[in-house]
Amino acid sequence: MPYDTQLEEFTSFANFLADESAKITLKFFRQSFKSEHKEDNTPVTIADKNSELIIRDLINKTYPKHGIIGEEFEGINSDSEFTWAIDPIDGTMSFIAGHKDFGTLIALLHNKKPILGIINCPAHQERWVGIQNQPTTLNGTVVKTSNVKNIKDSYAFTSGLYFEDKIFKTSFDKIIKKTKYYRFGGDCYMYGMLASGLIDIVMEDTLKIYDYMALIPVIEGAGGIVSDKNNKAITLESDGSFVATANTTLHKEVAEILKSN
Repeated sequence: MPYDTQLEEFTSFANFLADESAKITLKFFRQSFKSEHKEDNTPVTIADKNSELIIRDLINKTYPKHGIIGEEFEGINSDSEFTWAIDPIDGTMSFIAGHKDFGTLIALLHNKKPILGIINCPAHQERWVGIQNQPTTLNGTVVKTSNVKNIKDSYAFTSGLYFEDKIFKTSFDKIIKKTKYYRFGGDCYMYGMLASGLIDIVMEDTLKIYDYMALIPVIEGAGGIVSDKNNKAITLESDGSFVATANTTLHKEVAEILKSN
């Protein structure tokens, strides 16, 4: 059976996963709980773990042959035709602080390429859904990226703290100096803002597969462009850099600055 005939089914299931995970994250949000630190010194909470566990359990029961790549636990069936990439709480530090910009990222890959992505921000009650060859929606309404074509007119966002590549960081510094506005912070919510046409550029580094796969269908389905810092397509083997812009013209200008260093 061609997978595109199952997209509606997969999308319905992915929304169900987002609903169920949101019940857990909102249960703990702005409540008292202990956080731990993983080997990479990033925080993790009981909400991260429990949210991913319920998502994994539901996938295993519904699609036992599908693979899973998640942030908190080991991957399974990584060579499957279909693989889910899950970040139960993108923005754990925001979550711990009681800041609403955290979200759950859910992606479905077919032969290693994302065909479905969800950015679910339950504290904001906003959910972006991107499906291959379909327009992106926010809470069921179609959204589009902005028409801003020049960096000088743009609004740029970044997590800001994790640029390990000094050349990439230097290039980003050059870009934000040319923008009309810029802001640090935003977690996955900033990519939803980009898809909705509210901001125009988002750049990050050191992302993992589960951090970026869900973003691709959402941004591209809204008319945006994504690439790595070298203007190459994002794949499972990408280096963790991520550049998202509102349209081809703006992306080209950004890419030229990144290339010049």
